[in-house]
Amino acid sequence: MSDIIIFLAYVGLLLGGLASPFVTSMGYLWVDSFYPQYLGSAILGGVPVAAVMGAGAVLAYVLMDRKSPPRMGMFLILSGTMIVWMTASLTWAVRPDAAFAKWDFAVKTVVFSAFLPFVFRSRVQIEAMLLAHMLGSGMHVIGVGIKGALTGGGYQWRLTQLPGDTGLAETSAMATVAIMFIPLLLYMRTHSQLVPFPLIRKTFFTCYALLCITCMIATGARTGIVCLVVLGGLYWVQSKQKLVSFIAIAMLAVLVVIFAPDRWKERMGSIGEYKTDTSALTRIKVWEWAIGFAKDNPMGGGFRAYEVNVLHMPPDEWNPEGWIQRGRAPHSTWFELLTEMGWPGTFLFLSLIGVTLWSLYRVWKRTRGVEELRWCHDLARALAMALVVLMAGSTFIGIGFKSWYWIMFAAGFTLSEYLRRVTSPVKPLPGFLPQPPVAAPRPALPVGGLAVRRRT
Repeated sequence: MSDIIIFLAYVGLLLGGLASPFVTSMGYLWVDSFYPQYLGSAILGGVPVAAVMGAGAVLAYVLMDRKSPPRMGMFLILSGTMIVWMTASLTWAVRPDAAFAKWDFAVKTVVFSAFLPFVFRSRVQIEAMLLAHMLGSGMHVIGVGIKGALTGGGYQWRLTQLPGDTGLAETSAMATVAIMFIPLLLYMRTHSQLVPFPLIRKTFFTCYALLCITCMIATGARTGIVCLVVLGGLYWVQSKQKLVSFIAIAMLAVLVVIFAPDRWKERMGSIGEYKTDTSALTRIKVWEWAIGFAKDNPMGGGFRAYEVNVLHMPPDEWNPEGWIQRGRAPHSTWFELLTEMGWPGTFLFLSLIGVTLWSLYRVWKRTRGVEELRWCHDLARALAMALVVLMAGSTFIGIGFKSWYWIMFAAGFTLSEYLRRVTSPVKPLPGFLPQPPVAAPRPALPVGGLAVRRRT
């Protein structure tokens, strides 16, 4: 029965592009986070669901929706350059076959993120873009969160039915994404237009945010507590009443510690024991190897270059003479980029982060005090916080070419373009074209120095 429901949802989103092209693009985001080919494998198993949905989205846009395209901003320029660099790296990859397999999904992620600003333009569409991704991931996060709330969870390598290469099947990635969603969910709790009933809206998004915390606990991943501390610090820094905020955050931390299972507490207590923890020690060894590899290969070694590493591990209680590990992944976005894309690719990725944070800061600053654009102000802050949390978590997990970063980049650029359109003056058509009838001008909004054009 579930396979039929998933199949009908997939077909409905695919056909929805016939009425509104952005629906199919929203469907791609849902597919990219929900993975219906695995959960509805009886019907969709083996079907290239993402490729079909993505092709449908692009075709619908080309045939029906080519209006108000974004400017050629830095996000599009840097994304295009990254696509070229990723493709060029195949020519010097140290593991050509493995590199091509990862390039195949990574380049699709970057290309579609660059396509998103062409389709998602209005406030409702921007919200739908984020909700499609969060609700798709939420089918996994919420389930783990409920399990964590009822049973306390426990450290497990696999928490879902997804294969390991999807990202959410790994505990650190699941914990990072769960905490990253919290500021976006709290924004939706206040400003969502797609869930217009206040009681339902506040209840649903509040519960989802709380389940993100229990999901983080259920994973047992130490990365999750790092992300939660970073998020709490961000809220405290932005708070006007810092003492009250500090007390509230401290109370939340106490509640987490009180209700968390003993296994989770033991796992968190091992954070400071990295010198004797095999997992942490191996990770540090890989990072050391990655730095040395980047010195010898400044252009990178192509995707999955880490598979050539050989680590000499010190003795432990199971291996008194030491042991050797081969092909260990860096488990860090920054070292993943350094080994695969080299210094140029790492610079491009960091530039995308910097450009996104800067554009979100500009939106936040320009809309401060403008009541009609308060949602822009709050969304810019929520996106920036989510991106910073993602950066903290991805220090301990290699997710540089998963969709989460690239959707944040696209959302920041889309929001910036929305603000540009609603605050820029309307330019007349050339003299040889018939001019549209001129309606009586509405008074501009002088608040905050912005003249906001009201749209119907």
